[in-house]
Amino acid sequence: GWRSILKRIVRMNNGREVDFDIVDPIGVGAVAIFAWCSKSKTATLIREYHPGCARVLLGPAAGIIESCPSKHDSDPTTAAKLELEEECHLRGGTWYRLVNEHVSVPIDKYDTTEITAFLVVDAERVQNPRALDLEEDIDIVPGVDIATIKSLILSGHFNIVGGWTCMLAIAKLEELGEITH
Repeated sequence: GWRSILKRIVRMNNGREVDFDIVDPIGVGAVAIFAWCSKSKTATLIREYHPGCARVLLGPAAGIIESCPSKHDSDPTTAAKLELEEECHLRGGTWYRLVNEHVSVPIDKYDTTEITAFLVVDAERVQNPRALDLEEDIDIVPGVDIATIKSLILSGHFNIVGGWTCMLAIAKLEELGEITH
């Protein structure tokens, strides 16, 4: 499996001991990548089944950072570039880290995973992309404009990490002058 459950016993400030079940994935973190086309002023998203909520949702490309030297070697940027190619069939472009250097953000209160978000502008389509992981069945959704993304986030069509990544990317695109309010 991709995850295990850790039992963590914590002595709280009030002296009480509390048992927590914590999700612990096999990787050393995770990445999410918002792919933007400056010509069309649209993003490329993915649509895939989310087994936790048992729904098909939209979102940016994302994946676990693997420690294996032949895969990601624990590097968020390497993981992000490979996940973008695998899930969106895109490579290259201009990359922006959406959180501070050497920072990753905890996904959830009960999960050890920390995520690093990226924006890539003008990545190019790959003819023979890396293969999807066996458990992935992904539809690539190109040409999604910012207004649609915001509407989809507000209507529950993204998970929290995907929506957060999109909102960070939109703020960065505004800062870069790619889009205006």
